[in-house]
Amino acid sequence: MVEFEGSVETTFAALRERAFATGDWLWDPEDEPKKGPKPRTLAEWEESEYGNDYPGAHSIVDVREIVSGIELGQIDQGEVLALTESEALAIFGTATPSVADWNRKVELDGKSSDGAGPGLELWDVVERDSGRFLTLSDESGGRWVAFWGMTGD
Repeated sequence: MVEFEGSVETTFAALRERAFATGDWLWDPEDEPKKGPKPRTLAEWEESEYGNDYPGAHSIVDVREIVSGIELGQIDQGEVLALTESEALAIFGTATPSVADWNRKVELDGKSSDGAGPGLELWDVVERDSGRFLTLSDESGGRWVAFWGMTGD
């Protein structure tokens, strides 16, 4: 979850840049003889064989585009789609979850449940090699964006 930076697209682009710059992506030096030297920038990575060869970086660096107007089953590799209100309701018990709802769900995901509360998990609404996002507000009115997904093996 990151602070909203004016638009989801701007927030997403900034997060990808930060993830690349901080090394929050998979790098295997053994790939260099086949794919060339380690890219120094996100733009260089996207143009290289690393950025265009599955399984990729195993991070948000792998996803490149916010999409809309499609269903989850239509999502393509490298795309990020907003969570729908009905999906939010099924996951969080509300169509407009807050930061507190997000944090509570992230903490509970993967733990056994007593059957109480919403039935879907965050990972139930993600296709491989793509991602989802959700805008959230905190108790002081601040805006945030949560991104999650799966890339790589």
